[in-house]
Amino acid sequence: MNINEMERRTGITKQNIRFYEKEGLIKPKRAALNNYREYTQEDVRVLQIIKVLRKLDMPIGDIHRVLSEELPLDQAVEKHLEVLTGKKEELETSIHVCMSLSHASLDSLDVEEVLLKMEKEEKRGGIFTSIIDDYRRVKKEEAVKSFTFTPDSMVMNPEEFTEALLTYAKENNLNLVITKPGMYPIFEIDQVEYTAERIFRRFGAVVHCSMTHPEIAEDPALSKRKRKFYSFLYKYMIVFALIAYFALTRGKVGAVILLSVTLIPVLVWGIGLMDKPYRK
Repeated sequence: MNINEMERRTGITKQNIRFYEKEGLIKPKRAALNNYREYTQEDVRVLQIIKVLRKLDMPIGDIHRVLSEELPLDQAVEKHLEVLTGKKEELETSIHVCMSLSHASLDSLDVEEVLLKMEKEEKRGGIFTSIIDDYRRVKKEEAVKSFTFTPDSMVMNPEEFTEALLTYAKENNLNLVITKPGMYPIFEIDQVEYTAERIFRRFGAVVHCSMTHPEIAEDPALSKRKRKFYSFLYKYMIVFALIAYFALTRGKVGAVILLSVTLIPVLVWGIGLMDKPYRK
């Protein structure tokens, strides 16, 4: 198909199609006789993917890395989500200030007061964003340090254990290599060593995997105090969420309120504690 047909089918202008071609996002073939571009159904799909990601305001460079499979889509989206979240907070601050100025005139505008208010909003937003970023960082660390999955079998021997690990790796697109098989196998994911063990629970066997040297996953920019606090949140917030869910579904609103009243002071105390010097 020609470029006019591509424009009709994708809703992307010819100018933008040529721009994406210039940037290396699409690479249409050329006709042997006249050297005209010949687009395929795959080109249509690629342009539709580009259209989705551009509507999300993802940078061209990241889209190029996604299409070349240098950067997995989920990682690109997660990275872009952090950018959008930051922009959202900036916009909310701007909206708040604009609302306070909606009835002001240039002559009556107290510039110093407005600047002071904006600085306070920015500072407050910066602290909140920093807390969220630190929590996300620790959440990623904890997810890498250890993980648990339910195998298809009861893992009764080393062969079944090996098969369970390899199946899990294949399903999750992991580069997993077993270096020491057995009932307590040792393996590597992207050259990072883990150990595994089988645990029996109420509904069957689960496999728990732990990084041999978890400290290598830790971001040196985070203090020990912050990491300890956010690790606590990561491990126990899900427990709080489950308790709250079951309480709400059974109409026990009072129990949820009691949990919230108990939890919020702990969070406030913990966040305040993180600003104090750490002592072993």
